[in-house]
Amino acid sequence: MFYTSRRQNHSWGECRMQWVCSIEIQGVYAAAARAAGLVPEGRPVVVMREGRVFDGCRDAFAAGLLVGSPAHQVLRDVPRAVQIDHGDLSVLDWIRPWWDRCASQTPYVEPLEPHQLLLGLPTPDSSVSRALKAEVNQLVEAAAAFGFVAFAGVGSSRLIARAACQAAREGYLIRRPGMKPTGNGERLQIVPLGEEAHFLAPLPIHYLPVPHDLRRRLLRLGLTSIGEAARVPEGEWVRQLGPQGRQVALLSRGIDHEQVRPAYPPRRLTRRIEFGTELRERDLLEQHLNRAVQPLVRQLESRGEGAQLVSLVLERSQGAALHGERTLAKLQQAAYPIQQALQILLDQVLAGLEGEPDVTALTAEVGLIGPMPWQQMDLWDDRIRRERQERLERALSLLHERFPGRVVSIGPRTESTWREQMLQFADPYRWPTRGA
Repeated sequence: MFYTSRRQNHSWGECRMQWVCSIEIQGVYAAAARAAGLVPEGRPVVVMREGRVFDGCRDAFAAGLLVGSPAHQVLRDVPRAVQIDHGDLSVLDWIRPWWDRCASQTPYVEPLEPHQLLLGLPTPDSSVSRALKAEVNQLVEAAAAFGFVAFAGVGSSRLIARAACQAAREGYLIRRPGMKPTGNGERLQIVPLGEEAHFLAPLPIHYLPVPHDLRRRLLRLGLTSIGEAARVPEGEWVRQLGPQGRQVALLSRGIDHEQVRPAYPPRRLTRRIEFGTELRERDLLEQHLNRAVQPLVRQLESRGEGAQLVSLVLERSQGAALHGERTLAKLQQAAYPIQQALQILLDQVLAGLEGEPDVTALTAEVGLIGPMPWQQMDLWDDRIRRERQERLERALSLLHERFPGRVVSIGPRTESTWREQMLQFADPYRWPTRGA
């Protein structure tokens, strides 16, 4: 498995590194077109989307087909090809077994499109292990059983993983004479930690996940590779592009803080509380709601996960059940933000109710569950006393070097003088002379 278990003394919450794997499947739409009987036997198939090549069969790519080519180019590259519009195909029945195959390896699966997946691979090490390489290779090889060709890229962020996958795809497919391949011909490409900038530098500028109009503007500025964009200072990007310039500056340097959002299969934690009688007071409902949150938070903490979606269901003795849902700004694991979101939902649900509430049961749910990012260690954990002491001493030394002795001093705590106490009344921002 990609993820580690507690039997290996590594919980998901203790993982220091999270690798991201991007997998793209080539040929799934072409296979769906053949299965639907839209293509005569023996002829290659090309799937078009918005007037450009979106997918195709292996024979079409072998004849020189390129993803993104216009329709007139397809007639020259593959004269006998049958062109099918993307909107006429339904591929979910074909792709769900593949999604299930990926979900059996890691609980963090984010489908971007039916043929594109992002997998979160929590590992306790900062390097890609042999076991992880073997598992990714198994997913790539298993694509043949479904009739597809899969390409995978592994990196330390979404940006690196998707760029590696795209480079592997373009390097593997047969290209026209004179076109320089961006990959090494392998269907799996792994970018080791620390080599992200070296990997991104020669790649074309269209590898950056930015809007199409912004990509065209970058080309008009004369930038052809990501390395050229990375050499431009961030301030110049902001001056040229405004708020989008800061995003371009970060992405061109390989910085992408967005986490994998686990969306398949949908995971939810539920806690239902039934009342012996009807509750009509809002305070009592809030007390039971807070009590329902505690077991949900304990389950999240035990696996090092957080939730971004909260929902509330109030069951009534008479009438339809009341339902409310709210998406948080980021993954949350602590009880307080989840309780606050549920209390807001409770107020919203009760505000739309005519008369007094007659609630017989409530259900609290959390969804969009994913791995929590790195958190500061617990300074009062006796198991890491030595590391705690070293970090405290290093932090105090830095503070002592940066601030004068009257602000921060290292040594025993001393009481403030009468003069300092009087000055505090006149100047509330004055710091007393105390030990660290």
